[in-house]
Amino acid sequence: MTNKPTILIFIDWFTPGFKAGGPIKSVTNIVQSLANDFNIFIITSDRDIEEQTPYSNITFNTWIKQDHYSIAYLSPDKRTKFITNELISNSYDNIYFNSFFSKNYTLEPLRIIRKLKINSKIIIAPRGMLGKGALSIKPLKKQLFISISKLFGFYKNVCWHATNIEEKKDIISIFGNDSTIYIASNISIISTEKKPILKEVGELRLVFFSRISPKKNLAFALSMLKKLNNKSISLDVFGTIEDAEYWTSCNNIIEEANLNVHYKGELLPSVVQEKLSNYHFLFLPTLHENYGHVIVEALTSGCGLILSNNTPWRKLKDKQIGYDIDLSNEIGFIEALNECVNMNQEQYNQVRNNCYSFVLHEIDPTKDINDTKLIFNTPCK
Repeated sequence: MTNKPTILIFIDWFTPGFKAGGPIKSVTNIVQSLANDFNIFIITSDRDIEEQTPYSNITFNTWIKQDHYSIAYLSPDKRTKFITNELISNSYDNIYFNSFFSKNYTLEPLRIIRKLKINSKIIIAPRGMLGKGALSIKPLKKQLFISISKLFGFYKNVCWHATNIEEKKDIISIFGNDSTIYIASNISIISTEKKPILKEVGELRLVFFSRISPKKNLAFALSMLKKLNNKSISLDVFGTIEDAEYWTSCNNIIEEANLNVHYKGELLPSVVQEKLSNYHFLFLPTLHENYGHVIVEALTSGCGLILSNNTPWRKLKDKQIGYDIDLSNEIGFIEALNECVNMNQEQYNQVRNNCYSFVLHEIDPTKDINDTKLIFNTPCK
């Protein structure tokens, strides 16, 4: 180990896992961008999200050296012992938790840290979990946990990583103005490849790409298509079925209304941009996103956006790259979809070119990387 500052990252799922989506990409981009300045260590689980079997061809419960970091994939039976021994044996300048509610990779390690009186700087990235939309799912359980954690000072003397000013406000609303909060947008590795696609008046190819769970709000998207009842509008759905019961309810809407909607399965990260480039618009009426890597991936693919206004990506119509609409405004969604259906080739080409231009001129990876470095280089107040 060199004299570079150290970061220990806890994350539920990491590569070769991919089904958890954005959180894996967030940490991957942190690691790739900060590897020259920090020694980075990752502790994660031995399997992908919702999988019952571990990864193959990986040695578990030991450190594995990769190009930019070291990683330990932990089996459930060895997890607590490994984490405890690691925290006793080695000291880290920074310990970073990539979740707020994770039982195994935030709450349990934090409990061990408190018990051992570890002096490392503790940083928690809520990843949108404290937003109103996210807290509206299973609200009683989440509010009870937050109340108990505050009562016992579970998050006392921690630092917070907010990805934007709205997430900072969410943290303050729960943990108060004295909270130490760093703002650093998620790092995006930008690579655009222009690809024109056909757009005829009267037809529209939509894509939904996200985990299939209540938070991502696929059922709402389907309900809007049901109201339009236009078979010339197609929607392809990609993503891990995280909530089987929720997917069943979505599938019932599809079948009962005979919608032109097709589930296409999961996507490996390496093919996401190429796949999204085949569609006119990403349709994601999410309950809450603190960033939304898929939104950036859509833009880099030239794919326009039809979003709820529960993301940081706002005033999209002014920028002529899409729409951000309040979920209470169903008429607004219907009007947006109809506008998209009626676009001709020239109008759509302008949207597509605006997407490429927006990514290149409005997203600043250098600033995001420098802001992220500050999280780990400055002490908690």
